[in-house]
Amino acid sequence: MELFLRILKFATLGVATEIVFTAGCDVVNSLKNGEKVDHKLKGFSFVWMFPIYGLIPILGGYLLPYIADLFFLIRWLIIGIIILIIEYITGWIIQRMTGRCPWHYETGLHVHHLIRIDFLPFWMLFAAIIEWLFYNY
Repeated sequence: MELFLRILKFATLGVATEIVFTAGCDVVNSLKNGEKVDHKLKGFSFVWMFPIYGLIPILGGYLLPYIADLFFLIRWLIIGIIILIIEYITGWIIQRMTGRCPWHYETGLHVHHLIRIDFLPFWMLFAAIIEWLFYNY
């Protein structure tokens, strides 16, 4: 039961964070392009993301003990890269199953439209949140 609740917690955190992130990206892109900012701050996610973010406590339980003694930026970099790898793999699987990955990236430094390498600093920040929650809640 404890693992189920941790999966639920991290899945909810991931989807909620993604909704806030996409709303923030929309504001930044509007400002950058000289467009009117939509003050509704509509963010979005995909139902696919709930089980993907639910992997965090399972994978974190295996990974975090191995990297716990590393310098925090190195830990967050490792976790960020692993997140990108998981995003790529799950995006590729969804694309094979449905014909298209729902987060099909068109802009930025993307790889096969499945991941954006330029989002690595944001994934590292998310890694810091994950790590803190993993050990404190």
